[in-house]
Amino acid sequence: MQRGELVQWNDSRGFGFIVTDQGERYFVHISNIGRIATRPRDGDIVSFRPGKSKDGRLEAKSVAIMGANPKPSLAQMRRGTEIKTSIGWRFYLAIAIGLLLAVGLFLGRLPWPLTLLYVAMGFVSFLAYGRDKKFAEGRQWRTSEATLLGIDLAFGVIGGLLGQEVFRHKTRKPEYIATTLLISVVHLLWLASFAWDLIGPDVFAELGNIVS
Repeated sequence: MQRGELVQWNDSRGFGFIVTDQGERYFVHISNIGRIATRPRDGDIVSFRPGKSKDGRLEAKSVAIMGANPKPSLAQMRRGTEIKTSIGWRFYLAIAIGLLLAVGLFLGRLPWPLTLLYVAMGFVSFLAYGRDKKFAEGRQWRTSEATLLGIDLAFGVIGGLLGQEVFRHKTRKPEYIATTLLISVVHLLWLASFAWDLIGPDVFAELGNIVS
């Protein structure tokens, strides 16, 4: 086993590099890092077994982050050691957006195609969070944060909020939380404008004329 420092860690893509005291540089993938309670980060001191990838480059195997707490097993989590029983703010925010969607539709101020788009993209976003959570637990290749947030922005916000809440995924990183809140506020204001008749369904026809 060798010792080194984790550098240039790309958390969204799940890989980085380890630099040893001798200056050797090893590629490391998240699948080769032992399960821990927190995500790896730049500056972590690690021990690892040196190896080589199929293309011959130096690659770290059996990586252990020094001083990190091991992540509880699935059996422990099922016993409730990490499972929250309370409903978080994401659930209520998703309900608020859904209610505005329903109000706008009921009052005839929201076009049906837009409503169906919210439903369809919400379903896609919910599945994407569930899939990424499963891959994270299995230390497999992950969906990038930009992709997940992009789906939320593209009318999948309700499913995204519910996916974060149900799967307890992407709920700790401050930057991700802030971006999620920003996307939610944008959709709240957008749908509120329809509900209070500040924007009418004819706006889409006008946009179509401008584009054409």
